[in-house]
Amino acid sequence: MFINEVCKKSSLTKKAIEYYEKQELVHPQIGENGYRNYSDKDLSTLMEISVLRSLGLSISEIKIVFGSSNKSLALSKYKYLMDLKRQRVLEQQKCLELLIENYNIDKVMEYIESNFSCSFTIKEKLVQSFPGVYGIYLSIHFGQFLSEKIDSDEKEEAFTKIVHFLDNIHITNQLEQYLESSIPLMEHEEIEKMNTTVLNAIGDIDNYILTNKHSIEKYIEFRNSEEYKSTAAYKMQQLLLEFQQSNGYYEIFITNLKILSSTYRDYLSMLQEANELFIKKYPQTEKFF
Repeated sequence: MFINEVCKKSSLTKKAIEYYEKQELVHPQIGENGYRNYSDKDLSTLMEISVLRSLGLSISEIKIVFGSSNKSLALSKYKYLMDLKRQRVLEQQKCLELLIENYNIDKVMEYIESNFSCSFTIKEKLVQSFPGVYGIYLSIHFGQFLSEKIDSDEKEEAFTKIVHFLDNIHITNQLEQYLESSIPLMEHEEIEKMNTTVLNAIGDIDNYILTNKHSIEKYIEFRNSEEYKSTAAYKMQQLLLEFQQSNGYYEIFITNLKILSSTYRDYLSMLQEANELFIKKYPQTEKFF
């Protein structure tokens, strides 16, 4: 089909289509008369570009998406970064509201220093420095603890060690496929909600055990069953656990994460104490931790 028809079907201008062609995103056949002949595949690609551009992706980012074997995973990175930008905009709006209220610069400065900075947070730097599947998985999974700033030489060194660790690990095809399939389903709001639930539980573990005694015992029974060991969740959990035990995850990533994040240090301390109390109550769960 010729460009006029493509314009009608894609709602794109001739200039836009010619630009995408120059960017080598579409490759129409050029006839002897010099007219470009666009295939159905070209039209589909142009409509895809139109959608992604409408969502705010740049040409270079679209090229990365097109070159990915898993487009959902590639887009997850941009959604995640967009969520971080949205959070920052909300913080900026809060500052404006404080200024509108009484134009108290000291109060707003205090809020800025406590809540955000023009420098990237650990979360943003991790995704931008290491956009691979495992780096994105970690940034989402630990996102609640990565909103602090890298504001000291010690933290900068710790972050460098984490990036070096991520750059040099080898992920098996099986684990990579599992992470690729799970990341698009991971909403960082849901992960943070789960982490908050865990924090509430470990903050008062005795009450949690007392309140949820029946559910806990049913869960322990299921975790020890052959039925659970035959599930895909168990197999993937074992695969991830073996991977983490063999590549320096605890010695490098967790050790340096504790340097980067005071909230994670506090969380880990509370979690370890809660685990000890839980194991004391239910010794058969020791292998779960």
